Amino acid sequence: MTFYTFMMRTHLHNDDTAKGRLAESMKSNKDRFPKNGKGKFDGWHRLIRSYLERMNADAESLTAFEESWKEYVACEKK
Repeated sequence: MTFYTFMMRTHLHNDDTAKGRLAESMKSNKDRFPKNGKGKFDGWHRLIRSYLERMNADAESLTAFEESWKEYVACEKK
């Protein structure tokens, strides 16, 4: 699954958390949010992080991204 799909499945309805707010933001920018291919991690972390930085994501969102990315990779490598 893509990181986008992972976030929609695991954090979308957690509005009271930074990860939930990040997922909501990702959903509202669905057409522009970069979507990696299944199982493709190399370079995608950097690409998505750069996208978030260009969109002026705050520090809390960037921290939520880093934590969520680790969860995503662990989930995909199971």
